[in-house]
Order: sequence, then structure tokens, then C-alpha cells
Amino acid sequence: MRIELIESAALGENAYVVVPKGSDRALIVDPGIGTAEPISNFLKNEGLTAESVLLTHGHADHVWDAAAFDVPVYIPGPDMYRMDDPMAYLPGFGSFGTWVRPADLREIPNQLFHPIEGMPMLMFPAPGHTEGSAIFLTEIPAGDLLETNAALPSVRTGRGEFEVAQPLAFVGDVIFAGSVGRTDLPGGDETQMRHSLRTLANALDPATWLLPGHGPATNWQGEQSTNPYVKRAKELG
Repeated sequence: MRIELIESAALGENAYVVVPKGSDRALIVDPGIGTAEPISNFLKNEGLTAESVLLTHGHADHVWDAAAFDVPVYIPGPDMYRMDDPMAYLPGFGSFGTWVRPADLREIPNQLFHPIEGMPMLMFPAPGHTEGSAIFLTEIPAGDLLETNAALPSVRTGRGEFEVAQPLAFVGDVIFAGSVGRTDLPGGDETQMRHSLRTLANALDPATWLLPGHGPATNWQGEQSTNPYVKRAKELG
């Protein structure tokens, strides 16, 4: 598997290019503002072709360049309405130019789906940051060789082989290293966020790597032990 992190200069948003083992097709996760060109350059240089785009939620800093790749764009259903004008739901953030709505925009069809051949993903709805915020769980299969430029937990950037399957999740703005996504923006809800975090504490393997929409990667076991928002959610429910 190949995971390429491409950070947007706007708001420090993390976009990811994910390539399953043995494939020349790529999944693009959360192509934020100004990421279309570096993503396209990476695909060209590596001989890859974009197959689909996955959006973890509908905020402008995560979806802005989604139309640039002329492929199906998947988004959780509750956030579909935001794609008409994403900036309308980020008051006070200024303007990022002219919004182009993806031509082939699709609601994620099922909780278990394949945004790209060779990579099943399980969607966990996790509202709180937005109504449709979700995390997307997959794994690095046992025996697979990971190539990445991202500093993942317990693995330096570069290459690493896995003796057992390694679960990982693209978590958007649900959770960050030591924090969580804001709940004070339109569509946010602190109580829902707390419930989402408690549900994830019961559902996710503690060994799961978390690849967030901002900041460094982390792991679920560590966040349950040290993240004050997660600890409070587990206490209060």
C-alpha cells in the first residue's frame, strides 16, 4: 500500500493519496484548497490514475479541489447539502475563490463499500463536527509493504512490512492528536461529538492508526489514554 500525505497551505489540511497493493489506481481523500496540482503531479510522476475521491465531511477546506480529478466523488449523505456552497458553512473564514461542484457527486451507498478496487472501507458515522462527519476504516493487509511520506505511529516515513494486518482510519475532523474537531460551526453539536467519541471507543480496535484532517497521525489507544475530550466522552457518555 502507498499512502502519500499532501498538506494544503490553507488551514493546514491533510489530503491523502492511497494506492492499494499492486494497483496503479489511486483513491484521493479530502483534496483541500490548493492540493489539486501537487496531487496531480504525484499521480503523474508515479504512473498512477485517480479512480475516486472520498470526502470525510463537507467543509470547504476538505472538499475544495474535489472537482479537479473528473472521477466519482463520495460524501456521507447528511453533508451532501453542503456541496452546493461549502463556504456558506464556514463563517469568518474568508473566501477561497470560485467553488466548482463535482460533476459526479455521490452519497456513500453503504456502510461497507469499495471507493476503489482492492480497498474495502467501513464507514462509521461520527456526527458532531458536522452532521455527516464520519471515519473510514480499512487496513494494511498482513505481509503488505507500506510506502509513505507520513509519520505514522511506530513507523517512520519510508517503507515497512507488516506481519499482521494493521487497521487504520481516515478520520477527517472527528479527532486529532490530543483534540477533536470544532463543534461551534454550523451543523456542529458538542453532545453528538461526545456520543460519537464514546461509540468509537467501544467499536474501534485500540491498535487503529488515525489519519486526521489536520495535524499528525496518532493511534486510538493513545488517544483514549491521553486525549481529554475522549476521556470525558467515555466518562459522561
